[in-house]
Order: sequence, then structure tokens, then C-alpha cells
Amino acid sequence: MQTQNSSRVRLGALALGISALLFAAFPLVRPFFPIPDANSPASLTVATQALSSSAWVVSHFIAMIALVLLLFGMLTLYARLTNTRAERRAFLAMIFGLAGITLILPALGVETYTLPVVGKTYLEGQTNVISIVFLIYSGPDNLVLLLGLLLLAIGAIVLAFAVWRSGVLPKWAGVIFAIGLALWFPLFPQMIRIVDGLLIGIGGVWLAWSMWQETPGGEPGAAL
Repeated sequence: MQTQNSSRVRLGALALGISALLFAAFPLVRPFFPIPDANSPASLTVATQALSSSAWVVSHFIAMIALVLLLFGMLTLYARLTNTRAERRAFLAMIFGLAGITLILPALGVETYTLPVVGKTYLEGQTNVISIVFLIYSGPDNLVLLLGLLLLAIGAIVLAFAVWRSGVLPKWAGVIFAIGLALWFPLFPQMIRIVDGLLIGIGGVWLAWSMWQETPGGEPGAAL
């Protein structure tokens, strides 16, 4: 039974590690552009060229996979912290984190499937379709995304406290991972997004590696 549990933790750790690496890759692949002005055809052309590019679609698929794998990573982190004094905080972190991820994913789907079509259509000469983008970002989709990001940030911060208190996982890995997730915000400039992705990558892989190295009997590795 202990061996089976250890194998499951390792699978969850693998999901967490891959998720963290994909979060780090996302801003490196994603094309960035200034927020377009509805009255400026030049800025709209720059934006729609980015939206209709392969890099935009690929990067957002990367982000979706990262979030899906993070679901399993959050569950595994909670399972690892269940029998510690930080169980209650770990549970709250899992609840907030899972709720945040599930609210972010639909908005990310819009960016992955809808915006490229709008961008391509605009570049083909049907310039009136650009109003769809502004309607999307001024409607409930944006509010749901912001709520999801807020819940994910709260879950990440609570998780950092849980990891720190538990004493069974690297404390600073939890802090770095939490900072990265809490600052994962679409409107930040490119350099901040890249640094933020690296924080998620470093913290997440560190936590995943710590869980992966645990013995089949469940003895934790060194908590640094």
C-alpha cells in the first residue's frame, strides 16, 4: 500500500513539475503586443497579426496544459501535506487553487480558439469583427478571469504558508512557487511575465523534485 501511495505521489509530482516547466515556457513562446487602440488601424493590425499567429495558439495550448496539470499538482501537494500540522491550510490552498484554475480555463479557451479567428478575419479585410474582442474583454468573461486569477493567487499564498509550516517540503520552494502563481497576470509586460514564469518553474520543479525523491515508505526528503 505504501509503495502504491508513493507511486501516486510521484505521478502527481511529475504532473506538477511538467506544469511548472510549461508555465515557464508560456511567456517565452507567447507573442506580446501593446494594448490596441480601437481608433488606430496600425495598432489593431499589429495586435491581430499576433493573435492570428501560430505562436499565439501554441503558447496558449501550453498554458492550458500547464493549468490542467496544475490541478493534479495541487491535489498531490494536499495529499502530501495531509498528515502534517499544515493539513487545514493545505486543504484551503487546494480549494482556492482548484476553483481559480477552473475559472481561468474557459477564458483561456476563448483566447486560444476565438481570438485567432477574429484576428485572421480582421486581416482578411472584415475590420468590423474587431469589436468582438472589445466586447469580450468588457463583458463577464473578463470578470470570471479576474476572479479565477484572484482565487489562484489566494490558493498559492495559503499553500506557501502550508508548506512552510509543514516542515516536510522545501520552504523556499513553496514561497517562490506562490509568488509566481500570485503574480500570473495577463496585463503585466513581457519581461515581468518571463520572470514570473521562471519563478513558477523554479518553485514548482523544486517542490516536485522533493516529492519525487521521497522513499516508498513516505519519509520526506530534506526540507530546506
